[in-house]
Amino acid sequence: MPTLRIMSIYKERKRMFGTELAQAHVAREQFTTTLVERFGKEAADAMRKEAWGAEDLIPGRGEIPNLSQEISVAAKKLRKLDRKVMAVRKKTRTPDCWFRESPGPVSVLEMAGLSWRMVNERCSDDGWLPVSAVLWLLKALRTAEHDMPTEEQAWERAAAGLGPCRLSEKWRQLLHRRRRRLARLLHAAAMREEDVRWRFRL
Repeated sequence: MPTLRIMSIYKERKRMFGTELAQAHVAREQFTTTLVERFGKEAADAMRKEAWGAEDLIPGRGEIPNLSQEISVAAKKLRKLDRKVMAVRKKTRTPDCWFRESPGPVSVLEMAGLSWRMVNERCSDDGWLPVSAVLWLLKALRTAEHDMPTEEQAWERAAAGLGPCRLSEKWRQLLHRRRRRLARLLHAAAMREEDVRWRFRL
C-alpha cells in the first residue's frame, strides 16, 4: 500500500517532536528489556503482540503465585507505552504532510474509480509524485466525491459486478475520512508547488 509525504513539512515536524519520540521509544524498549529478564523472551514477545494470555507460555507458571496477574499488569503498562509512542508519532504524521492507506476490502482510490497502480505509473523512478500528478489526483478525488453512489446504488453496482464489494457503513465512513485526509495532503502539496515523496508496496 502507498505512503505519501510532503517532506518539507514532515521534516519540520520530526525536528519538533524527534526528541519526544525518541524518549517514548527508549521508555518502551527499557520496559520490554525488563519483561524479557522477568518473564522470558517468549512471554515478552507475546505481550509485545498484546497477547493477553501470555502466561500460558511460561513453564511452571502454576508454581508461582499471582503470575497471571503480574503479566496482565505488565501487558497493560506495555500497551500504555505503545500508545504513547503512537501519540507522539501522530504529531509528525499530520494530515497536511503524511498519508498511508492500510490494506482493506477496498482502497480510497477504488471508490473514485482509480487505483494506486495508476498513481504509481505517474511517479518518477526515484520515488516522487510530481505536482502535475498531484493536481490530477486531487481533481479525480474531488470529482469522485460528487459522484459517490448512494448505499442502494452501491448494492446494485456490487451485485452487477460494476463496482467494489458492498461495504459496511463503518468502512464507508473510514474511506470518507481517508479521502478527506488524502485530499488535504494533495491540496497542501499543490499550494506549496512541492512534489510528494512516494513509496508503494503491494
